[in-house]
Amino acid sequence: MNRALPWIIALLISLTANGVMTGLVLHQLAGAPRLGDVVSRDEMRPPPPRSRGMRTGGFNIRGFLRNLPPEHREMARQRFDAERETVRALMLAGREAQLEAEAALLANPYDAEAAATALDNLRQRRFEIESAVEDIVLDLVADLPAEERIRALEAGRRPHRPRRDRRPPPRDDF
Repeated sequence: MNRALPWIIALLISLTANGVMTGLVLHQLAGAPRLGDVVSRDEMRPPPPRSRGMRTGGFNIRGFLRNLPPEHREMARQRFDAERETVRALMLAGREAQLEAEAALLANPYDAEAAATALDNLRQRRFEIESAVEDIVLDLVADLPAEERIRALEAGRRPHRPRRDRRPPPRDDF
């Protein structure tokens, strides 16, 4: 066994994990429907993680939308509704590319060229999803006054923090 083989395997596992994390973040950013809404449970392999705490950076679309003026917020909702099918198709293509990349990385015998092609395809699908969301955001801020545009975009740059129950934890009676 070559001394570099364990490191290559660790690198591929790391790349796959990063791809999964990026896919989850993009899914959260797009505010798109869950995969379970589009594909039956039997068709999903493996089931997507239920964690909401996977966000590590990027654009917080929910924060951006919350900080739009009310009349623009309604326009944004309509625009995202109009683009939902397009984004859904891109998300499904991304999921398929993710499965193909995982299969290429786990194939035995391993084909480095096929794995690189599959990862490149996955990267392209992610870029298409990001571009679709960016196009919507750019259209939404085009007509905003500078002050409102800055406030909304700054809110989009802040990390998403899931709402937590504000009640204090129960007391321990020992």
